[in-house]
Amino acid sequence: MVRSHGLVSSFVLSIVFCGFSNPGLVRGQATQSDFQGSGDFVSRHENVLGTSLVLRVQADSRKTAETAERVVLSEIDRLSRVFSRYDADSELSRWCRGEIADGRVSQDLYGIFDRASAWNGKTAGAFDIRAQVYSKLWESAAKAGRLPTANELADSRHLATQPAWTLIPESQRLIRASTASISLDGIATGTIVDAAIERVQREIPEVRGILVDIGGDIRVAGDMETRVGVAPPRGDSETAVPISRLRLKNRAITTSGDTYRGFDIGGVHHSHIIDPKTGEPARDAVSATVIAPTAETADALATAFCVLSPDESLRIAASLPGVDCLILTRDGQRIASQGWPGVDVRERNLADIVQASLAILLNPAPFQAEPGKGLPLSLKVEFEIDQPDASRRYRKPYVAVWVEDKDGLTVRTLALWLQKNGSRWHPDLRRWWRDDQARKLLEDSDLIETVSRPTRPAGKYDVSWDGKDDSGAPVKPGQYTILIEAAREHGTYQLIRQEVTLGDKPFAKNLAGNVEIKSARVVYGNASER
Repeated sequence: MVRSHGLVSSFVLSIVFCGFSNPGLVRGQATQSDFQGSGDFVSRHENVLGTSLVLRVQADSRKTAETAERVVLSEIDRLSRVFSRYDADSELSRWCRGEIADGRVSQDLYGIFDRASAWNGKTAGAFDIRAQVYSKLWESAAKAGRLPTANELADSRHLATQPAWTLIPESQRLIRASTASISLDGIATGTIVDAAIERVQREIPEVRGILVDIGGDIRVAGDMETRVGVAPPRGDSETAVPISRLRLKNRAITTSGDTYRGFDIGGVHHSHIIDPKTGEPARDAVSATVIAPTAETADALATAFCVLSPDESLRIAASLPGVDCLILTRDGQRIASQGWPGVDVRERNLADIVQASLAILLNPAPFQAEPGKGLPLSLKVEFEIDQPDASRRYRKPYVAVWVEDKDGLTVRTLALWLQKNGSRWHPDLRRWWRDDQARKLLEDSDLIETVSRPTRPAGKYDVSWDGKDDSGAPVKPGQYTILIEAAREHGTYQLIRQEVTLGDKPFAKNLAGNVEIKSARVVYGNASER
């Protein structure tokens, strides 16, 4: 996949908290409705359904918030054991293998198949859990370094269009009717987000408001209102500025697109979202963002709107209560439903933003700065947090990523991820904390906002640098050091340092990992490993 090297971003400090923390303890420009003083708690986990989880709870005590966290995690685990196609022992996997012969499945599995069937009808076949048949074909062909043949597509189309199950409502039985592969990936995350929120609301009335964000599938409920950004196409950097922002209260939002997933064949990236009618990857839409009353609705429609024409998507959105959408096309169009509540960031021309982002995809030339205005190329730091146990979720360590000049002075802080509350944990990041200027910056910085984006893999992050210092002034070409510092409570301290020369020559450099940061890479301009 061709990824953005910062063409569409004006980068900001990212301050991310793990464990339950109080966002109000760090000054930012969030409105009062974003952070409700001591009653707003945040928790973050990795490797939840293969991605990340952000939980925000508004309650009068940390104890109530922690109880809500346990309920949310319990519900996620429970439904994962029902819906997962990656777990051989899940109810879905056992049903697909024919091990539930009489079809007497749980209410959860029966219900999601029933609703998936309904979404297939409402989207004129654009949402179809049988599309996994095509996904397996494209995955196999990609491994062989070729496109699927016409005969292979025809065979898959025949299998994928046959009835694959029968619903018997009188006895709540789900009967397997074909050997077609089934995946609930396009709907189940939304279903789980809804179920987690609704269980908290039933069991813990002391919770006034709640936000659950699993890999960009987001729902806000109760008294909480929050600002949500929509990630730009190929906006895989954690520091990429959203293309649109909106206020979300008692609604859900999901973005689908091929930023993180797809099939790379012959130097061409093909979307992992397959049109169930043709067996071909989605072509027109780069991303589709849907706002809806529930996360399940937003999830299913965002998937469908990636393969439908924009006109068809707008028609379906208009026919459903409380549904709006924003579609970004491959040719740079911004197509929004009439009721779309978002505003373009900083009143910028969104079409220009989309076109700039797509320039990376269609013509991956390195970014050139204006003559005499700082670095001629942009820089990206990619890194992966090591998983203590790949089969289990985990909390992030404290992480700082920043740039120093040749004298060891901080030029730009790119990311700062903390646990607990504010200054209690800053000194654990020893190198970053020693800089008075960096510490002062923390007091004057914006908190990172919630962003709807296509689901990314657990623990993998990119942060980008536009060649400006913390005051916004362009820096000069020369010698710099990239630092990635990590510390885990009751764990280890690690520091990665890489000296770089930033000028006209692009480069990419793989960095040695450690027990906290599994791998890291610095990419300057458009470069491969050299």
